[in-house]
Amino acid sequence: MKLSEKGYKLIVKLYQLPFILVMRRTMLMLFPFAVLGSIASVFNVSILSRTGFIGNIFYITQWLPHVARIRSMFAAFSMMTVKILAVLAAYQAGTHTARLYHKNTEMTGMTGMLAFLIITLRPVQRQYGPQTFLQFNVNNNLMGIQGILVGILIGFITGQIFRIFNRKPISIRSDSFSRACRTIIPVMITLGSAIIVNQLIIQIYKYQIPAGISNYYQALSSKKHGLVATLLLGAWSSFLAWLGLSGPYNQASFNDDPAAVADLTYALKHHSPWNVPYKYTQTTLYHSFGTFGGVGSTLALVIAIIIVARTSRYHQAARWAVFPTLFNANQPILLGIPVLFNPIFLIPFVATPVVNMLIAAFAIHFQIMPPVTYPSPLDTPGVLSAFIGTGGNLMALLVGILIMTLDVLIYIPFVKLSEQIRNEMQTKERQRLRMR
Repeated sequence: MKLSEKGYKLIVKLYQLPFILVMRRTMLMLFPFAVLGSIASVFNVSILSRTGFIGNIFYITQWLPHVARIRSMFAAFSMMTVKILAVLAAYQAGTHTARLYHKNTEMTGMTGMLAFLIITLRPVQRQYGPQTFLQFNVNNNLMGIQGILVGILIGFITGQIFRIFNRKPISIRSDSFSRACRTIIPVMITLGSAIIVNQLIIQIYKYQIPAGISNYYQALSSKKHGLVATLLLGAWSSFLAWLGLSGPYNQASFNDDPAAVADLTYALKHHSPWNVPYKYTQTTLYHSFGTFGGVGSTLALVIAIIIVARTSRYHQAARWAVFPTLFNANQPILLGIPVLFNPIFLIPFVATPVVNMLIAAFAIHFQIMPPVTYPSPLDTPGVLSAFIGTGGNLMALLVGILIMTLDVLIYIPFVKLSEQIRNEMQTKERQRLRMR
């Protein structure tokens, strides 16, 4: 894919903005935690769970001793890596911002992390007998990969506060205590601002605004079953996922889709997945064909990188991401390239699920295959999901393979474009350093 000189200059300028630089460096630093946490999640959900894909095939829970204890260890490891990515993002973003402006990196990073944790705190009243105690929980909606954007913003803003209110440059002759004392004012301003933001968020939750948005999404995803509505909601879900946010389809399961339950009831009653009442839903189209390897059909991106990429870093990220992405845990590839917030990958990330759903809808309409009706085990690899969900229909498997091939072809030019821009930016950076 060729890029015009105007478009190239625009992207280069965009990549050189301080916030974009901080964002990209932060996500790359989070990559190892995303890889290890995603692998642990696959073991916990797909391999060691009775309802997981591998566990269901090999009956692992029936013959592996102490499986519950082993699974709890993997769950804990995943919790302390993937689930706290946003916290780590706040720390790393603060550190990288401080480094840009030659400020105290350690204090900025720690302050950004504390500010993020303060903002995520939610008070909960507990009744113990006649007394009422106030406890604090963490807002889970801001943790994990869906909170990375918030974490990066908080870390970056913290760095800006340190830049404005701690103007004295760092001296290597200064001792640690004097350097720490100079950060008291920016620390106080940052944490005080975080407390104010926390109180505003508490008021927002008090009036149930997030719950209203969530209910609206659930109503949309459960009531809109036409092809156009499913395509639009699928595209919107993919776009929000590209922003690191949760969309109407991203958190829904088979049991959360009334249409899927109605289709299953019909199929069990008539002993066939054909002629179910709802043919074009989030289950039959989006989850079965639009998310091969996770949101954005990122398994195709991993394959495209392995086929055409020349950059060793891209290959290294793809190799580490293959195993978890195969089981739909795509956090490593989202952060390792990165794909999140990357304008180059926005088009294929949103377009591939839509193309996939259109092809699947075509095959369903002309009865090339039946709609996906039966639930699949947790973390079933994308291409096999429709095959299992149609009761083993061979055409559903062939359609899935066709769609995966097409997705790879869609991603290939964008991988080449991303490498081209990255290599030219590195060349210009080396030239700029030689001229100093």
